[in-house]
Amino acid sequence: MLKIFLTTIFSFLFLLGLTAQNIQVKNSSFGKGENAIILLDSGYSKYNENFELIFTHTTKIEILKEAGLSWAKVMIPYSDEDSLIFIQGQTYNLDGNRNLVIDSLSTSDIESEKDNGFIKNYFELPNAKVGSIVEYSYQIKIKDWQQLNTWYFQNDIPALKSTYTTEVPNYLLFYKYLEGSISLSDFNRRTVKKIISNKQTDVLIEDFVMDSVPAYVEEEDVPGGDYFISKLKFKLAEYTLPRNNTEFLLPQNYEELAYNWAGSPFFRDVYRRSSYLQPTVDKIYHPDLLKLDVIRGFYFFMRNNFTVDFSFNDKSLEEAFNARRGTPQQINMLLTKLLNQSGLDAYLVALSSMDNRPTYPDNPYFELFNAYISLVRLNGKNYLLDASNKNLLFNMLPPNYITNGGLVISEDAPGFIPLDFNFEDKEFITGNFTITDSASIVGDYEVKREGYAVYAFDSRFLNSNRSYNDYLIETIFENMDWNIKKHEIKDEFDENKELKEYLSFEKPADSIAKNYMEIKPVIFNEFPENPLKADERQNPVTLYTPYIRKASFTYTLPDGWQVLRYPENKSIALEDGKGKFLYQYRKVENAIKISYTIDYDQVIYMPDEYSMIKTFFQEISDALSQEIIIIR
Repeated sequence: MLKIFLTTIFSFLFLLGLTAQNIQVKNSSFGKGENAIILLDSGYSKYNENFELIFTHTTKIEILKEAGLSWAKVMIPYSDEDSLIFIQGQTYNLDGNRNLVIDSLSTSDIESEKDNGFIKNYFELPNAKVGSIVEYSYQIKIKDWQQLNTWYFQNDIPALKSTYTTEVPNYLLFYKYLEGSISLSDFNRRTVKKIISNKQTDVLIEDFVMDSVPAYVEEEDVPGGDYFISKLKFKLAEYTLPRNNTEFLLPQNYEELAYNWAGSPFFRDVYRRSSYLQPTVDKIYHPDLLKLDVIRGFYFFMRNNFTVDFSFNDKSLEEAFNARRGTPQQINMLLTKLLNQSGLDAYLVALSSMDNRPTYPDNPYFELFNAYISLVRLNGKNYLLDASNKNLLFNMLPPNYITNGGLVISEDAPGFIPLDFNFEDKEFITGNFTITDSASIVGDYEVKREGYAVYAFDSRFLNSNRSYNDYLIETIFENMDWNIKKHEIKDEFDENKELKEYLSFEKPADSIAKNYMEIKPVIFNEFPENPLKADERQNPVTLYTPYIRKASFTYTLPDGWQVLRYPENKSIALEDGKGKFLYQYRKVENAIKISYTIDYDQVIYMPDEYSMIKTFFQEISDALSQEIIIIR
C-alpha cells in the first residue's frame, strides 16, 4: 500500500498535514510494535491577502525500528499548475552526551521530476537512524482556489496527533464530509477579520483534531472502499465574490439534486416518449395482461437482449437501443423509458454501491453515485430492476447495490427511497445415504437454490461462455474417487427462477481401518474453516446477503455396526435476533440423522460486533466439520 499521505487526486494533493511543534511522546502503549510513529501531523489551508490559496503541511515522525527508516525518505507531489513555495526538513538525534544534534535538509539534496501533470520532489532526511525524530514541512500555492485539500487523519502508521486548520472567507461556503469510523477529538470554530483583496473580510477559522489515530489496516470485505480511512473532504457549494452575484455549485439537499438532474437534458430524455421505442412497446404491452406481467416482460426483454458495452458511453439512447448494447446506465435508462411509455409509473434511481461509499446524511454529494437502476411503482409497491446483469432475478438488485438508500431522479417525486433485500441466499439440502460393509457410502444428494443462491451460482457458471456442464465436470474432477452415477441441474420457474441439483454417487468413507470407519456427514461443507480469520477488525465487515441454509442428512448403518463417536448438538443465537445456528444429531433405530440450520439477516457488522460474528462462524465451522465414527 502506498503511503496515504503521498497520494494525489485531480489537480490538488491528498497529503497528510504535518506541523512541527515541540511535543513529547508520553509513556503509552499507543504505537507499540510499530516501525515508526507520527508524533504530530498538521496541515493549514488559508486564503492570503491576495485571495491565493496557500497550503502548508508539516510532519514529525519518530523512527522506532530499522524498517521505519523508509519514513525518512519523502516524496512530495503537486500539480504542475501549482507553485512550490518552500521545502524544509530536519533530523533530531542525541549524541553520546545526550546533547541534541540537528541536521538540516539542504536544497541541493532535493531532486525533482515532472510526471504526467505532476511535479514530484524527492529527498532523504539527513543522518536518520533508529531513535531519530525526522521533521519536514512544505508550502504550496494552489492555483485552483476552489479546491481545499482533502485531509487524511489516518496513515499507514499511527499518528499521536493529527490536526487540520482552514481559514475561509465568509463568501465561500464549503460542504464538509468526515469519513471513516473515528470521531474528531476536538473541533474549534471562530471568526476573525482580515484584509483580503484590499477589503476587510470576515474569515472563518476551523480547527479539526484527532488524537491517537491508529494506523489504517487494509482488510477484506470492507463496505465503502476507502470510505473508512479517516479523512475530511471539502466541496465548494456556493460563493459570492466581491461585486459579483452568488454562484451556486451544489444543491442544498438531495431532493434538490434529484430535481435538478431530472430537469437536465440528459435525464429528461428518460421521461419523454420516443418513436423508436413504440414498436417494442406495442409488441410487449397488452391491456389484457396483468400490469406485473407487463413489467416482467419489459424487464426480461432488456435483460436478455442487451449487452453491456462501455464503449457506448458517448452514444445516444437511441443508438444504444438500436445496437442492443450500452453501458449499464443506458440499459436501465432505456428500461425506464419503455415502462413510462407504456403508461407505468417508472423512475431512474441513482445508487452508491457498497464497494463505493455510503450516502452522506447531510450535504449532497453528486459525485457519490456510481450506479443507476430502474424503479417502477405498482399498487403502492416499489419494484427495483437492473436489466444490465443477466443473472439477476426479477425485482433483484446486485448485493453490493443494496445500501442505505437510492436517489429517485424525478421532478415529481425526488428524494431517497430505502433499499431492502427482497431475497436471501437460500439453499435447502437433503441427503439419503447407506453405509456399506465395504466402507463405502451410497446415496443421493439434492439441493434447491433460491434467491441469491441462484444469482451466485449463475454468476459463477453462466458467465464467459461457461455452462452448468462446467460445474458438473468440475464436480467430477474434484472428486475423482467418487463413482458419480448421475449429476444434473434443472432450472424451474415459479415467480422467479429456482435451481434444483441432483447427485447420485458412491464414495469411500473418509477414514477406514479394520472394523472402523470415520464419516464426515456434511456433503459439500461450505464452512470447512472460519471465513473470518483476523483477531479483530478496524473496519466493518460485510457478508453481502442475508443467508439461509437448511440441511438434513440420513445415514443408514450396515448390520452389526455401532456408533462409537457421534457429533455434539450445538446451538448459538446472535443478539437481537440477527442470526441463529442449530445443529442436531439423532439416532433412530439403525439410522443416523444430522440436520442443521444457518440463518442470519444482518449483512454489515461494525468492528465492535466482529468478535460476535467471528465466534458465530467458528461454531458453525466446528459443528459442520464433526465426524461420525462407527465400529463393528
